[in-house]
Formats: sequence, C-alpha cells, structure tokens
Amino acid sequence: MASAELAVDNKSDQTPLARERQHAQDEREGRLRFVVVKNDGLDRSLISLIDMKSIYSKQLPKMGKEYIVRLVLDRSHTSLACVFEGEIVGGVTYRRHATQAFAEIAFCAVSATHQVRGYGTRLMNQLKEHCKREGIHFLLTYADNHAIGYFRKQGFQKQVTMKRERWLGYIKDYDGGTLMECAIDTQVDYLNIRFVAEEQRRAIAERMEAGGAQQQEAEYAGYDPAEGGVPAGLQGTSWRESALHCSMQGKPVPLADCLQAVLAEVATHADAWPFQTAVSTSLAPDYYEVIKDPVDLASVRARLTPRAHLHTTPRSTSSSPTCCACAKTAACTTATTTSTTTARSGWRRSSGRRSER
Repeated sequence: MASAELAVDNKSDQTPLARERQHAQDEREGRLRFVVVKNDGLDRSLISLIDMKSIYSKQLPKMGKEYIVRLVLDRSHTSLACVFEGEIVGGVTYRRHATQAFAEIAFCAVSATHQVRGYGTRLMNQLKEHCKREGIHFLLTYADNHAIGYFRKQGFQKQVTMKRERWLGYIKDYDGGTLMECAIDTQVDYLNIRFVAEEQRRAIAERMEAGGAQQQEAEYAGYDPAEGGVPAGLQGTSWRESALHCSMQGKPVPLADCLQAVLAEVATHADAWPFQTAVSTSLAPDYYEVIKDPVDLASVRARLTPRAHLHTTPRSTSSSPTCCACAKTAACTTATTTSTTTARSGWRRSSGRRSER
C-alpha cells in the first residue's frame, strides 16, 4: 500500500512552477537523475534497492520492514529512483501487469530532508513517462489516509474506470486503504505540462488585457433575453445564444407553450389537490424548517408567466429553481405519488414520525 510523508520544509519557499524549472535545469546539468532499478543480481542494483528500502521504512513506519524488503527485492517489481547529486532521495516501486496494461504502485516516498521541494511530483511525472514507453495505460494504488491528498494532486482519482475484471485478482487488497486510479494519456507531456499551462495562462491574460484596453471606455445597454440576438459587446466572440427545441405530438412548439401544457396536465390530475397551493404555516408551523426546497403548482404557474421567473425571488433562499425545474419537479411528484392524497392534512405527528408531501 502506497503512502507519502507530508512533512513541512521551511527552506522550500519556491512556487511549484519555479521548482519545476529548477528540476528541469538540474536534470539537464546532471545533478538530478531518475534511474530504473530492478533486482537483476548486480551489486549496484541491490545497493540502490536497499537505499530505497531504507527511505520507505523511515517514511512508512506502519509498513513492516520485512514486507517492504520482500516487495522491493521481488524480481517482478520495478523501482524508479530519484537521485540528487549522487544520493537517492526518493523512489517509487511498482509492479507491472503487462497483459492487463496497468501497473500497481506498492511504495512511493521521499526522504524527510528533501520533502516539499517538488521531488514527489517530478518522480510521479517521470513514472508516467516511463509507463508510456512500457505500454502501461493505468496506474493503480491503495493509498492510506495520509497519501490520498498527494495522489489526488498527481492525477489519481477514487473512481476506478477500468473494468473490474481487468484488475480484480491481479492486485492485493489492503484493509484501510483507498483504491485510486490514474489514467496515462499518451498525448500528454507530463514533464512539461506545468510549463504549457503557464504559457496558456499568460496568453489568455494578454488577450484579456488587450480586449479590456480596447473596450474600457465602451458602455453597453442591458441584454433583454426576450429580444434575443447577440448582446452588445459580444460581437465577434464565440458567444452563442442557447437554443432549446421542444415539440408536442411531433410538432415544434415554443418552450413556454410546452411547459404550460405540462402544468395543465399535472394540475388537473386527480391526486394533484394537495399541491395546488403552498402549505400554510398555520397548519404546519415547522414545515419550512423541515422542507428546505418546497414547491407547489401555484408557484410553478407564477414562474411560468412571461419572464416572471427572471424577477421573482424563491420562497427559500437555498432554492432557486428555473421554471423548467419547477414544472419537472411538480410533474414527477404528482405522477409518481398517487398515494399522497392525505399529504397536506397528513402533516402531523403520529407514532413519533412525520409524513411529508
């Protein structure tokens, strides 16, 4: 189960972008290297694996040392070592399942003296680039509570999109761990993604400043949705008026007519009488304390009047449904609740329970 030590390093006050630039420069100058290490029996490889085992043991004290040694030295596992100025300062150990095109991360840690300097992020990005070369499409890991935040920043999510039969039985379950997944995109350059995002941000900011300078003195009249068309000041932009097409009995009709027809059908239903008007607080004093998002057909009818929903304030501050949502809610409530004819009069306390409409 992977974990991460989240210590605080006061010496590291650089921004993430500055750290990425520093790492890229260190890699070009040879001070920072990322080396793939396997248990091939060579002394150099074994020394590197033992160094990473020591980092894992210190940063993951809840993991047994014997268990860490067994996985790190397992020939079916591969490790990616982060080497700064000749010293291993971090690493990630994973097991590749080639037939299933995914890899399971077993351990990921950075030494305490080199944390909060961006090595963990750089290490994970290097691993993703290495996975692209090995044909790995997904990364899976069981993260403990301390590591979930780190893996989420690295693009992992709790929702596993791979089919269950693709990974079930290939990885070991861990009690108390959260299974997380990261999809590897072959079109993304993970080592330069932050630089690309910064360039895009600057380009957008420059365009916004240029456009703002040109239109700084311009004043435009308000936009009236009833009149339609392109609002003043948005000509030449990518703005498009939203269009909603409705049809009844195979013929196109305006949205307002369609909603009115639905409301009329709902309001004349035999079981719609409890929902015709709002509940009176004299009948149920605490009704609006319990029902935070009330709706009734009278409110729907008022909001369906021309443009009324643009100006009226909903009864509940936490509820601001559009006329479409109101009509849909009322229709669904009435159509599916044929046994609620006693809803209004049934707002009572009986046997310690409340019946809500």
